[in-house]
Amino acid sequence: MKSKLKKYIVGLLSAMPEELGLTLRNLDNLSKKSYGSLEIFSGDLKFLQSKNIEIKIFAAWSGWGKVNASYAVTRLICEAEKQNMNFDFILFTGVAGAACSSLNQWDIVLAKSFIQHDMDARPLFKQYVIPGLNISSIKMNASLHNWALKSLKEHFPNKSQFGQIHSGLIATGDKFVDNKMEMQKICKNFPELKAVEMEGGAVSQVAFMESIPLLVIRVISDNADHSAGSSFEKFIVEYNNVSWNLISSLLINLNFLELKSL
Repeated sequence: MKSKLKKYIVGLLSAMPEELGLTLRNLDNLSKKSYGSLEIFSGDLKFLQSKNIEIKIFAAWSGWGKVNASYAVTRLICEAEKQNMNFDFILFTGVAGAACSSLNQWDIVLAKSFIQHDMDARPLFKQYVIPGLNISSIKMNASLHNWALKSLKEHFPNKSQFGQIHSGLIATGDKFVDNKMEMQKICKNFPELKAVEMEGGAVSQVAFMESIPLLVIRVISDNADHSAGSSFEKFIVEYNNVSWNLISSLLINLNFLELKSL
């Protein structure tokens, strides 16, 4: 008996084109819509044509920072809705700085939750609390997170092109952290912190408000210290060639994803 065809609608978003790498080359029926400088691409995933699964991809890179990220993910959602489609989930991916000494370059971090380390509306709200939502931490969808963690561990065993796989708290702020004292100040309030970056917290806030499951995966590019700038610039060139390997390792396992509410 022929198995039923499964269809998925997935949003892919990053800050830079290198973080999506070869993604667009792996899409059939590719189309593009432009909104100012933001370009949104859509297409059908090529390598799954022979299986009983179809994956429609909407992809974009936002540029750096929380405002760019918020704008891009909102446009991405709207573009899917224009085509009468709703996302099963959104994957935001890219690189980040390590927030603890146990993480090394090329390690993978899956976000369990996000805080915005530069959110401070005191004295009206406690530090880090997001006005309007009245929460400081936004949690990721547990079933999506667990599926991704299992998929990555199966696909990237020890001695793979990537390093160790971690999960935990990630902090977002509108600043590239390249100062050890500043990093220590952030970690003082969040000792469980794994990584720092500039977009994920904003994307998670929009996804939370839109009730869309979100998966955020970061790869460590630097140590968020004085050498972060040069480490980052060298790393992103290499990462361009392998970022699709990370993304595709998840998409090929979509048949095993059973999404549940938080």
